[in-house]
Amino acid sequence: MKAIAYYFFKYWVTIALFFYYRNIKLKGLGHIPKNKAILFLSNHQNALMDILLIATKCGRKPWFLTRADVFKKTAFGPLFRFLQMMPIYRMRDGRASLSGNRAIFNECGTLLEQGEAILIFPEANHSLKRRIRPLSKGFTRIIAAALKKDPELDLLLIPVGQNYQTPRQAGDSAALYFGEPIAVQEYGKAEGRGMALKNEVFQKLTKLTTHISDEENYERMVTQLNDLGMDYTDPVASNQWLADKHATITAPRKSFGSPLFRLIFRLINFPMILLWRVFLKPKVPEPEFDATFRFGFVLLAYPLMYFLSIMALTYTFNLKTACLCCLSHVVLNLFLVKIGITSSDQRK
Repeated sequence: MKAIAYYFFKYWVTIALFFYYRNIKLKGLGHIPKNKAILFLSNHQNALMDILLIATKCGRKPWFLTRADVFKKTAFGPLFRFLQMMPIYRMRDGRASLSGNRAIFNECGTLLEQGEAILIFPEANHSLKRRIRPLSKGFTRIIAAALKKDPELDLLLIPVGQNYQTPRQAGDSAALYFGEPIAVQEYGKAEGRGMALKNEVFQKLTKLTTHISDEENYERMVTQLNDLGMDYTDPVASNQWLADKHATITAPRKSFGSPLFRLIFRLINFPMILLWRVFLKPKVPEPEFDATFRFGFVLLAYPLMYFLSIMALTYTFNLKTACLCCLSHVVLNLFLVKIGITSSDQRK
């Protein structure tokens, strides 16, 4: 029963992501083996959206390491455990709590020994900035725990670059780039292995997503990229431009009549947009959580809205007409999202 519930939730989220994003580009899926121990190591820009995209698109049933403080919220703790999430403790959770990571790393080692897949964000925090931040050594401790249980374990690291055009907006375009596997066994014994793997993963990630290494001039570089109409879902092109300012770039697919279609979208979704902006958006704790909170609202509120609308319309029309009205609204929303309803003012 738990497995059925898990896959029901997964496909529900998959359908919602299809409606939420204008386009989801996938690259390198062939790099992911189906029956080997894997550590997915991803950059972390967009809070829970990063997890949901990998979970629904990677072809595996991964476990996830996520910040421990979310488990303290009783409303979501059981859900996170059901979704195979495990807490990871940070210094801000209190120095004493860090000892709890030892048990988590050992549990991860056991899962990898069993050929499971685990997703971890080695930057250990999230940020909307388009750059790879220094990596923590948590994932190397998981590797050590796994190899302690089975020194001959064929463990693969899959770097994942997550790329968003306008990450805080609905109707955004996203791209997942799965890099070539890194075989841990090729990095020799424990001494020096952790640092070598950190460096290798860092270098891979800087190629799989847009990486603006110049922190001092970051804002100026982003402004220039935006003015050029950079397609951030193509990290190869954006990084080529950063390396050679004279490189030719390909702008992202243009939205046809975006202002008009945004107006139509807002009119037909006015009650839901009002609920979001007045009651929910002010409660978003950080800009990185904008998309997560909005997507959660879409995931729960729209099915309820359509159900209530059908019930209400059947008092005036028959059930078939009520269903057709709601289906028409669904199709029009999908059409508007796919042709482009986002603006370009939140690319940073």
